[in-house]
Amino acid sequence: MKFCSSTFALPAFALFAAAVDGNDVTHDVACEMSPLPVGNHPDQLAPGGKNGMVQPLPSGQQSGVGAQGDGVCTLTGLYVNGTDVSHCKTIIVDSLQVPPGVTLDLTNVTDGAHIEFHGTSTFGPKSWEGPLVRLTGKNLTVTGPGTLDGQGAWYWPHGKNFTRPAFFRLNRVANTVVSGFTIVNTPTRTFSVLATNYTTISDITIDSRAGNGLAKETDGFVLSRNNHLTITRNIVYNHGDCLGMQSSANTVFSHNVCNGGRGISIGSIGGASQNFSTTVDGLLVEHNTIENSANGLRIKALVDLKGLVTNVMYVNNTLVNVGNAIAIRADFDRSLGGYSDHPTSLVAITNILIDGLYGSAETLYDILANPDFISGLELTNINVHATNVGNCTGAPSNVQC
Repeated sequence: MKFCSSTFALPAFALFAAAVDGNDVTHDVACEMSPLPVGNHPDQLAPGGKNGMVQPLPSGQQSGVGAQGDGVCTLTGLYVNGTDVSHCKTIIVDSLQVPPGVTLDLTNVTDGAHIEFHGTSTFGPKSWEGPLVRLTGKNLTVTGPGTLDGQGAWYWPHGKNFTRPAFFRLNRVANTVVSGFTIVNTPTRTFSVLATNYTTISDITIDSRAGNGLAKETDGFVLSRNNHLTITRNIVYNHGDCLGMQSSANTVFSHNVCNGGRGISIGSIGGASQNFSTTVDGLLVEHNTIENSANGLRIKALVDLKGLVTNVMYVNNTLVNVGNAIAIRADFDRSLGGYSDHPTSLVAITNILIDGLYGSAETLYDILANPDFISGLELTNINVHATNVGNCTGAPSNVQC
């Protein structure tokens, strides 16, 4: 079995916007809003300040956006839905108040724009699908050091069946760096990344510890139909998957800390057919630390549905107080909201390497695979202190519990 090195390059996939059959990502689909011209909101232009930036408005007034010759714009105060930032080379979001049910729309931005978050920006609570922030564009730089607060405490008591907005959606983003800010109190999944390529998300803190014991499904990064995405040096405190791979090609997830959730996951994966929307091909998970989580490394395939998980490498990851060190399940049933104990998934799982897994877990293996759809599973340098060995049902013969 051949694997590439840390700088591996697997065959690229052509991105397309096909509908996702049976993937959780369908819950992220929202109608695109057309930005309204600035002229439709005469009160959103504020006097230009020093260096061409808009001066902060008193609390309760509407946000200002304006630019002088240097193309620097500031959004502050109360955000106006549809504010036009298409003419801004630099967009500064400073202590913005986004009303309930409104998206901070960063889709109509100029190529090469620089977006900065400063202060603490808040998003008014409402039961809706969101997202709270939407980003589209090419050659962008999105930085901090600010904080985005999703007001999760309003949502968490309602449970996971209550409609809650995704936080930060990257859709059709290319050649972009997103880094260096903080997201707190996420209502549900934090980053939803769709149809994005050659982009890096790094040095971000996601902190929903205020919801410990109450919050549900606060996933860190949920990926679908991306190519060449790197997620590195982030810290995630959450109550869902730290990484949730529904599909994508040539992904690197490295040097992250995942605390309190369900670990690093592929899935849930599967659809009516095996295509780019139901395929994970080329994933490197390297030098991450997973702490106080239900799982360490997990592959979760949907019952009776098709797909492909292939060319995956887990290298030198560390576990601290997790439930299951290695979980491969072919029995996830959406109608049950969990495992069915009947491994009928038709998702092919092949060419998987786990090389170097260290630390502590309650159970070493939680494997319930469809033996007809799993092959090429190689485990080496597994040094996990586990209370129980667990089960390897349906695993290839070289994997022994």
